[in-house]
Amino acid sequence: MGASISKGQALYLVVVALACVLAWKVAPSLTSSGSLSRPAPVDANVMPVPHAPPGSVLVNITMVGFDPAEIEAKAGQPMKLAFFRPNAANCAREVVFPDLGVRKELPPGQTVVVDITPLKTGPLVFECGMKMLKGKLIVR
Repeated sequence: MGASISKGQALYLVVVALACVLAWKVAPSLTSSGSLSRPAPVDANVMPVPHAPPGSVLVNITMVGFDPAEIEAKAGQPMKLAFFRPNAANCAREVVFPDLGVRKELPPGQTVVVDITPLKTGPLVFECGMKMLKGKLIVR
């Protein structure tokens, strides 16, 4: 027995889907006052450049994932990871270290430094908030 939907139901689903996409695109541009904010003008030919602090490991975020995807670390030693997301063309709105309870927003065009101290040896996974892009620390 197959399920069928009417034309009215199909139209309703399309309208709801479009409303969701519109809300997803517009919601981040709302400020706390409820008014629309205007982004600063951007020159289409200028690419943002990562600015990683000295002693940190730069992690670029591309369409296919984190680069580098594997990073060497030492157990018990603090480290700085400088995540750089050049644009909003991927799902990495945030980076999450599930085992450490760390979650940081990754605004496009900015470098975000995450300070962590891996306590035990073995792999320590980090991922985007949607769990589509993944990387790991190899802790020794």
